[in-house]
Amino acid sequence: MQFGVIPVVPLTFAFFLPITAILAGRRRWVINAYVLAATSLVMLFAAFLAVEAYHSGRPLVYSFGGWIAPVGIVFEVDRFSALLVLTTTVGFFLAAIYAVDYLSREHGVEYFFTGVLGLEAGVLGAFMTGDAFNLFVMLEVMGASAYSIVGFYRHRGQSVEGAFKYALSGALATSLYFLGLGFVYSSLGTLNMADISAQFHGVAFPLTVGVFGDPKLAVGIFFALTVAMVLVKSAVFPGHYWLPDAYEGAPVPAAALLSGFVEVVGIYMLARYLFTVFAGPPYSRDLSLVFFTLGTVSSFLGAFMMLVQRNLKRLIAYSTILHMGYLFMALGVMSKLALVAVTYHIINHAIAKTLLFFAAGSYIFATGTADIDELAGVGRSMPLTTAAFAVATLSLVGVPPLNVFFSKMLIFDALLQVSPLIASVVVITSAVAAWAYFRAMVTIWRGRAGAGHGTENEEGPVAYRERPVFLLVMLVLVLAVVFIGLLSPLLVDRFVLPAAGQAMNYGGYIKAVLELAKGVL
Repeated sequence: MQFGVIPVVPLTFAFFLPITAILAGRRRWVINAYVLAATSLVMLFAAFLAVEAYHSGRPLVYSFGGWIAPVGIVFEVDRFSALLVLTTTVGFFLAAIYAVDYLSREHGVEYFFTGVLGLEAGVLGAFMTGDAFNLFVMLEVMGASAYSIVGFYRHRGQSVEGAFKYALSGALATSLYFLGLGFVYSSLGTLNMADISAQFHGVAFPLTVGVFGDPKLAVGIFFALTVAMVLVKSAVFPGHYWLPDAYEGAPVPAAALLSGFVEVVGIYMLARYLFTVFAGPPYSRDLSLVFFTLGTVSSFLGAFMMLVQRNLKRLIAYSTILHMGYLFMALGVMSKLALVAVTYHIINHAIAKTLLFFAAGSYIFATGTADIDELAGVGRSMPLTTAAFAVATLSLVGVPPLNVFFSKMLIFDALLQVSPLIASVVVITSAVAAWAYFRAMVTIWRGRAGAGHGTENEEGPVAYRERPVFLLVMLVLVLAVVFIGLLSPLLVDRFVLPAAGQAMNYGGYIKAVLELAKGVL
């Protein structure tokens, strides 16, 4: 299979979706079938890619138009990126099923799904590309799509405000990364990641002229600008400010995709540059200090802000800031254990957080409100949804044997290599987050029915109906949370450790492209 077409598939479907909707007279079933076919096809291709990546002894390389690096743009996929690609496509497929039902009362859903497919293309392209400039392009594709779906409720002030803040912040962030690319190119004369690594480590590469000036200075400036970009894109303090407003204004399926699959792209970028491309960059001790400091602040900020939220979507937003803080801290360790922890936590957080958003969305769809006080007592009318909500919260705070517990333990162990004090951040903030979730659960389940509007009428409490599609998707995610947790030792040994090991092998990353380049050039 020519795996380079994987991001092209959702992008092509996105391009033709509005046209298809018009030709079909905007029949809802046609739009829904179109989107589900697109996301399922991409998921199937990603599964084939993962199998191929794990059976290959080296990263897979795809050159667009036959133009090999450093002349053309290539995709380079190792087990690390293949694992994240597969997780992403499964998440987008489940989100599409959920969104089909969640947006059944809305008009113009073809434009929402156009944004979703464009977002999937951008995320997959970011994970798969082997070119630093092409990564910038994918960030722009991802950003433009994300801004559009956040602002889908264009007649609501919250939605417009959230999209505007997100767009303005995202544009500034990607501009910083683009500026950083200029410093790398001016010093190393290339933007292909394998070629950059080769120049930095003194490996000869066809057509590349050589190093200009002081590459350590150029790389240092590049990292400073890239980290500044990631602070915004991944909502790490002080770049987190846009996220609660964006989540509050966005449709629940959009917020779930942002939290589980979009914000981690910045974390992936840093991991790729730290562990693969530069493999021990200059100023690494300074970078570690930055990661530990800002990650710690983000974790405490997210946890304590969860305590004062009365909007369910904003509470989950600060939970995401908390977990991005964990990932950012783990990157600062710069060890193989840290990369294993980051990889596994990205996957586990995506699954559990998507489940949490979908359960919250079920409440919001039924009642028309995200205010926790107004949801008082609703949980008793929706027991299956409440059970899914409980599983998600227990997983995210780290209760064994659910999946997030094991990735949190890996992060804790990695941070323990540096300092017990730094590692204690995970324990303390998890306890605070657990209290915030517990308070919300108590209100939703045991709160006085009728405390908020819409939960009681003249005949007594309203019984809300749980939608079968929502329950089906949540059931799949609940099973994933439980079984991934139970099978964690096996999954880490069989899949996560090999992925981290290959990601840290910069020599193999260079060799995969270099041999192909020599054969052509």
